[in-house]
This record gives sequence, structure tokens and C-alpha cells, in this order.
Amino acid sequence: MPTQKKGFRAISDEVVKKRTGKRSEDWYRLLDEWNASEKGHTETAKHLREQHQLSDWWCQAVAIRYEWERGMRR
Repeated sequence: MPTQKKGFRAISDEVVKKRTGKRSEDWYRLLDEWNASEKGHTETAKHLREQHQLSDWWCQAVAIRYEWERGMRR
């Protein structure tokens, strides 16, 4: 039986694209290029807000989803 995703991970890619203008994979690639895994959650959220004009909520959602996908969260 597949595990159901919870919280920020449960947001569909369709919703991410509709609300942020990019698919999750696009955000992950962008954050990889920016070396987000080395900069931490706070700097990543700040970067998303300042450089990509995401709302505070979406900064958190994208950063947390990235951290889950890259094994930085359990």
C-alpha cells in the first residue's frame, strides 16, 4: 500500500505550478543550482521571497518540499 503524503508534500504539482508559475521539479533544479542544500532553510526561503517574489507561505512550501525531496527532512 502506497504511503500517503502529508502537509506540504501533499500539494499537487498542478497546484504548485498554478500558484508559483513553476513545477516542483523546476524549483528543485533552480534551488540545486543555487546550492540550497548548503544554505539551509531560512536562507532558501529568503532567496525564494527576494529573488522569485513568492509569498511567505509559498516560500515555506517550496523550501520544505525541496528539503523532503533531497532527503534533508524525515
